[in-house]
Amino acid sequence: MNSFWRKAWAGFRKAASNSAPRRRTGVQTTYVKNLQPTLTEGHSAVAGRRVNVVALFCDLRGFSDWCERVDINQVEALMRAQFEQVLQICNDHHHDFHKFLGDGFVLVWEESDEVSLHTCLARAFDATFALHRKYWHLRQEEMTDAPPGYGIGIAAGEAVLLQPESFLAEFNEIDFVGYPLNCAARLQTLASAYGTVLSAAAVDLAYSDKAALLYENEPAFRRELLPANTRALSQAADMKGVRERDRTDFQFLVFEVAARKLWKTRGIPKD
Repeated sequence: MNSFWRKAWAGFRKAASNSAPRRRTGVQTTYVKNLQPTLTEGHSAVAGRRVNVVALFCDLRGFSDWCERVDINQVEALMRAQFEQVLQICNDHHHDFHKFLGDGFVLVWEESDEVSLHTCLARAFDATFALHRKYWHLRQEEMTDAPPGYGIGIAAGEAVLLQPESFLAEFNEIDFVGYPLNCAARLQTLASAYGTVLSAAAVDLAYSDKAALLYENEPAFRRELLPANTRALSQAADMKGVRERDRTDFQFLVFEVAARKLWKTRGIPKD
């Protein structure tokens, strides 16, 4: 009798193992979980529309070298502070989109019926000042050996807003592509720590309403636009993917009082 039940139980286990689905891990689990007929039928889609935006690209100067020589806890602390800054900017300056890119990130403000492109640029300027000021305080009070500061590029113009629809829900997030984002990413490389570079279109927009965007009537908060020096123009001359006017007519945005009293630099590379 015992032998019979042992054989019966062994047969049951074998049958069960043959009929049960195999366990999968990692990517295979995600694939099976999200598998839909649209995958094999090729029905994934991307919807897009053209929009006017102001794009801000921000990157830490000297981060890679700093990251290699410090304790991992310091890297974690700096990245946590950066995440918190972007969250605060979302609350205070209302960007429509952000994406973290290693030690940098991109912010986008989209023009709409309720929000003009002037307002988008004003919010980008306010966010830029907040980023520089808070990072200066971070280095003064908590992380004195952190990288020297942010370099920021700002560009305005037409981009494309994309909304993917695929079988992976995790991938169905909006994205922005187009010249303003590429331009801002390239122009930020011309800035030193605490420096901000504007594309030609952003410069035009700023000059079109100097009272509101540059605070020209408020000396304590005035923002200056300074032409590029010889070194910056030389660097921009060989820049790929940037239109001719943005290689010659870009300018540096300077928060003059803070540049003198706090970070003590205009963020412009020296000739």
